[in-house]
Amino acid sequence: MPTFCAAELTRLAESQGMIFPDHVIEQLVSALESGKHVILTGPPGTGKTTLAYMSAELARHSMLCTGYQPTTATSEWTTFETIGGLQPTPEGLIFRPGLFVEAIESGKWLVIDELNRSNFDRAFGQLFTVLSGSSVVLPFRRSGQVRPVSLVPHGLPAPDGTDPIRLPASWRIIATINAMDKHLLFDMSYALMRRFAFIEVGTPPEAAYERLLENQNPVVKDLLPLRGLCNLGPAIYMDAARYAKRRSNDGISQSRLLYETFYAFFLPQFEGLDERQGTRLYRLVATHMEPAEQVELRRVIGELLGEELVA
Repeated sequence: MPTFCAAELTRLAESQGMIFPDHVIEQLVSALESGKHVILTGPPGTGKTTLAYMSAELARHSMLCTGYQPTTATSEWTTFETIGGLQPTPEGLIFRPGLFVEAIESGKWLVIDELNRSNFDRAFGQLFTVLSGSSVVLPFRRSGQVRPVSLVPHGLPAPDGTDPIRLPASWRIIATINAMDKHLLFDMSYALMRRFAFIEVGTPPEAAYERLLENQNPVVKDLLPLRGLCNLGPAIYMDAARYAKRRSNDGISQSRLLYETFYAFFLPQFEGLDERQGTRLYRLVATHMEPAEQVELRRVIGELLGEELVA
């Protein structure tokens, strides 16, 4: 089977300005090549989804797949959306493959963002059995077929009297989940969990942030101390830097720019903080602001806390 190497994925990441902690890429490549599906965990903004896309794209170049099918999990997912079901047509009811089956049939890797949004076992349905290493027969028939569809792992014979859809040996799922929702993985059945390798995509060293923001507006650098309250990934800072660069062209003060940037990109990350943390958050940001913006800052942090901020 063709392979791809960690060095190639590292070069691709660097070409897109992505910085990951040591060993993350090597772990990911090793897991994929050893036959595992992968769940990437980590704080917001660490590039988990981008890393998943880059891995699948590199797999396409290595002829491990024909591409990738991106999707975002939802709480509404059932087997109809993932495996498929009967759909009415002028010719009658026909089997419409779901996201998972579509990806398998087309040879595409499946990249699932925010897997934590779904009810794992309900969403995976019959694929649960297939990922556990057994074939499964679906209660559906494809158009023009009289035999029911079966999903068959690589290397296994198709169940007698079925119309098989075979999983290629190189087919993979790469999913992401935020670190704050990692506890939800315990809701996943053990048999399904063991089909995945879990890889933490943490934040890079502080020097990496300094390097990324070296030529950016100073207001974004003023927000680096917020990482002491919340383990924020570099993508959040780069999004903020792009906004600050554009907004500064409008001639607003640095104090106003700092307030807007904080409110737009950072404040949502601090939901659930307590009064002591809220006070610390206010002081870290307010020290770089003029009085007018300090008033606004106090108000929005107070609204986040659900009570008036005393700072």
